[in-house]
Amino acid sequence: MIAGDYFITPEAVRRFIERIQPSLNYNQALTAIIKDLSNGDIKGPMLTQNKAAHYIRINGKYQFRAIINEGQGNKKAIVTILRGGKKRYANKG
Repeated sequence: MIAGDYFITPEAVRRFIERIQPSLNYNQALTAIIKDLSNGDIKGPMLTQNKAAHYIRINGKYQFRAIINEGQGNKKAIVTILRGGKKRYANKG
């Protein structure tokens, strides 16, 4: 599925369900990703720690990171979804 500048792979949708919102079915998860890409606050792209890929951070109804790879033409492919990551560090002092 294409959302804006991104092609969302089936793997990314499955990982969104697994890691972000297990109560959603495939179509609901795809819709949630598209809505957050369209309406959420997007930061990036940024380089991963191992410098092997780039990701964007999405803060919408859901908070998550999307690993992106170059796709065809102007489209980038979202190949997997990770948890947002910031919350687990919020209480460390």
